[in-house]
Amino acid sequence: MDSRPLGTGGRLVVVGGGASATAVLHQLARHVDVRPDSVTVVDPRPAGFGVAFGTADPRLRCNTSVDVTSLRRARQSDLLRYLAARGWPVSRSDFVPRALVGQYCRERFTEARRTLAARGCALRQVTARVDTVRPATRPGQGYLVTLNDGHILEATDVVVAVGGDQPRLPEELRDHADHPELLVGPYPSGRLRALPEDARPLVLGSKLSAIDAALVLGASRRRVTLCSPSGELPAVRDRLCRPARAAGLLAGLRTLDPGSSHFDLAVTKLLVRAVRDASPRPSPALGRQFGTEPEALQRLGTELRQTETGANAWQLVIAELIEAVNDWTQGWPCRDRDRLLARFRPLIARHISAIPVSSARILAQHGLAGRLVVRRGNPTSLAPAPGGGWHAQWRPEGAAEHYTHVVAAAGYRPPAVCSHGPALLAFGTAACSPHCAPPPTDARLRLTPPDGGGPERIWMVGAAGGARTAIVNYLWTAAAQADVVAENLAAR
Repeated sequence: MDSRPLGTGGRLVVVGGGASATAVLHQLARHVDVRPDSVTVVDPRPAGFGVAFGTADPRLRCNTSVDVTSLRRARQSDLLRYLAARGWPVSRSDFVPRALVGQYCRERFTEARRTLAARGCALRQVTARVDTVRPATRPGQGYLVTLNDGHILEATDVVVAVGGDQPRLPEELRDHADHPELLVGPYPSGRLRALPEDARPLVLGSKLSAIDAALVLGASRRRVTLCSPSGELPAVRDRLCRPARAAGLLAGLRTLDPGSSHFDLAVTKLLVRAVRDASPRPSPALGRQFGTEPEALQRLGTELRQTETGANAWQLVIAELIEAVNDWTQGWPCRDRDRLLARFRPLIARHISAIPVSSARILAQHGLAGRLVVRRGNPTSLAPAPGGGWHAQWRPEGAAEHYTHVVAAAGYRPPAVCSHGPALLAFGTAACSPHCAPPPTDARLRLTPPDGGGPERIWMVGAAGGARTAIVNYLWTAAAQADVVAENLAAR
């Protein structure tokens, strides 16, 4: 492939235009010697927003604090600087509306475009989707990026920054995907707000997407039911910041042998010690920092009170835990890493994906008012009702319950990106089976084809970089990846 660095020319194609892509462009523009011939962003949605931050609903807040919700890794959060310069009275620990972060990303995208334009580089967006990335016809001439509208882009360098934008739809609903009273995913939230005030929706899911649906739907007289196999809601926190005092989690993890019979106990002890060391004052024993009630809304109330009284020191190590797990497992085979994470998912998943205390208060109020119900288990059958709405059968012997609408809010599918067949990369569910592994990358996040060639001048970041990074749905992680990619693109 053409080894000429982007800093001395070249044509960069960025697949995806959300926060991860914006982080790459924002950091690339900071390299004063970078003067590419062209930069083309390919995304059908407005650049700078994406699914995560594309909402305009003020009820929907980030579940990460301003401190780590930044497009650039720096001593002070770039988002904090951005908001402070515009008069927003926020601190590093605050959870802000996702719409603010979307606007921040959009403005940083526009700034990167202006900076590159001043150097003679035109940054443009193509509102399409990428089908494949293939080697150019002549060896050493870069890549051909084919789009779903039939156009082909020539590139010397490619950054793949697509996220998971396809909501998970249960198999029993796939034949009804076009049903007018089925909402596939909670976004855009305007579809939820448009439901009648007396609607009685069933939300499939109880994690972050479902929480967003409940916050929007419960704002009126609607009675909302959430359901999932676990019947669990996320934990509650009032901050997710970089730790004031590092607890040495990464150093501790590196001393452990995952094959040891005492491994699970050793990890648990390491976490307990990290929480104790990170706490600025004596805190309750770790076992007394979580709700234990089997009923989800009761547990939510307990954990809300614990957060409001400062009795949840576990939240002080979450950012460090994410960093430690990502660094420790970097380069592991995906199967080994996923097997390890599955072992500890019951211990840490609710806390890594905890919700802001303000959102928890609203949910608790909905529960007390009878507007929110959380059920363990999914319906045994779910089908359109003859007169409209849906019939849900919860037990084979029980009577069917009627719901006016169903909202599929059980999260999103991983990015459909494959690295097999004649193309270096193929995009889309038609080309990528559910069993495909994420495209392999090296330590610099460059694609390494399965045939042993490469590495290519193709970089995988954000959710698309899941082959090397365990926890990718975290902007602070994407910012670190963007720094690696920008440095490589700018390297002479």
